[in-house]
Amino acid sequence: MRRTAGIALATVLVLAPACSDDGDSEAFCDRLGETDQLGDVLGALDTSDPAGVQDALQQTLDQFQELEADAPGAIRDDVARLRQGVELVLEAVEDDPDDPAAVRAAITGELDELSGLAQAGEAVEVYARDECGFALGEAEG
Repeated sequence: MRRTAGIALATVLVLAPACSDDGDSEAFCDRLGETDQLGDVLGALDTSDPAGVQDALQQTLDQFQELEADAPGAIRDDVARLRQGVELVLEAVEDDPDDPAAVRAAITGELDELSGLAQAGEAVEVYARDECGFALGEAEG
């Protein structure tokens, strides 16, 4: 279950949110192609640098907020769900920046809140493929 949450979180960071009521599919697709993948961000975190971890997660959250603002209605709820997952991780790090074990425990304690991330990530992946014309993790084109 912990691995599933980690995979879901990785998918979450891949899909950063931001947009108007109707969204903008073209802007969303452009932004999605430029958004850091969660797995890459998490893999690059240096737990010996708590400030750096917070900065990286905040940048990822900013990307997801922007992605959410551009998200068309068909995918907006899924992108918002992913953003919420990033926020949860950032809050856990901010609460205990010098204690990775406490951060892990805080995140594990929120598995109910993190449910649905994998499905939201899959929905965004399908949208990227079908509407944007690229697979996440690959260059656009």
